[in-house]
Amino acid sequence: MVVKRVVVKLGGSVLSSPEDFIRAAEVVKRDFEAGNEMVLVVSAMKGQTDSLIEMARRVRASGEMLDAVAGLGEVLSARLMAAALESLGVPSVAVDPCSPLWPIYTDGSHGDANPDMHMTCGAVISNIAPLIGKKVPVICGYIGRTKEGKLTTLGRGGSDTTAVVLASCLKADEVILVKDSKGIMSADPKLIDKAVSISKLDAEEALALSMGGAKVLHHKALRYMSPALRIRVVSIEEGSFTRGGTIVEGHIPELRVDVHDRPVCMLTLILNGDYPEVRLGGLISESKLDRAMILYLDSSPEEAVRELHDLVERGVVKAISVKKDLAMVKVWGGSIEEIPGVISKVSEPLSSMGINIYGLQTVHNKIAIFLDWDKRELAASELRSILG
Repeated sequence: MVVKRVVVKLGGSVLSSPEDFIRAAEVVKRDFEAGNEMVLVVSAMKGQTDSLIEMARRVRASGEMLDAVAGLGEVLSARLMAAALESLGVPSVAVDPCSPLWPIYTDGSHGDANPDMHMTCGAVISNIAPLIGKKVPVICGYIGRTKEGKLTTLGRGGSDTTAVVLASCLKADEVILVKDSKGIMSADPKLIDKAVSISKLDAEEALALSMGGAKVLHHKALRYMSPALRIRVVSIEEGSFTRGGTIVEGHIPELRVDVHDRPVCMLTLILNGDYPEVRLGGLISESKLDRAMILYLDSSPEEAVRELHDLVERGVVKAISVKKDLAMVKVWGGSIEEIPGVISKVSEPLSSMGINIYGLQTVHNKIAIFLDWDKRELAASELRSILG
């Protein structure tokens, strides 16, 4: 067995009763005694956070007090898990925000705080790293603390972020997210009974699924994933947390501006009825609105029009127009969702410079802007300057 340094996150879906803590502790014991260096991150027991937030809101708690109450479920889980491990002979220590060992520091944004990576990594190296291999630290997920000592929370699903941040600071081999499914599935098993576990995804694919509604992995966590770190999504039924499941690898930058390396053409199809199925070589993107269909390609527009004209002859399309020599400038990264009014922030400066935008498309953490080919570098430079 290959020995690893891992951060294991146990979600509320697998911690719904005292017996679940014992079952998880038994798996941790096997992996720890096999020589793996382990840190645990725990969520609140299933349904507990919702109950705590509801009670806090009913007494009109402030944002600061709401965070202080919302994280109490994680405090309870950390102490129960440490107790379960100790009962099995595994040396352990519960680490909550009142502990001098606490490692997760954030800004002061109550309800959806962002980790301060400099302060956090310093605390992780000082407080948590010396324990690894000797004990199993059990750290509250979801909760943060400001440098002034105020409690914060990292947003719903924030325990995933806690685990990834800790793993990045510790230079761990893997973050292991323990769920009630066998990994990241091809579709929601509640909707599709033939859904299967995916063996591997890159970080960009995982982010697209997460931002599209998949609840197995919280998209905010991927922003803090270091390039060498792997994420493994497993079921507790595996019997070990260090094998099986879905592997997520790769790195998502905070924010990047890239220019597609070839000119792009834009084809506009005016339709007679329903949207046709289109298969063209070099198709980059398409969009549909009312009775028009827009296609963006980086292949020959002449050949594309010849292929598509069959749709005119069949009465599906009325007419086709072509706009050549466009560039695609892509703005993408993990932090796009944090930029208020990001569409206007990227489009208005280009308009003020006299740069025409012929098309703009968004998909989760990506914005594609189509403009004149000879203005591509000017536009990219301006966007990099604006977005930092």
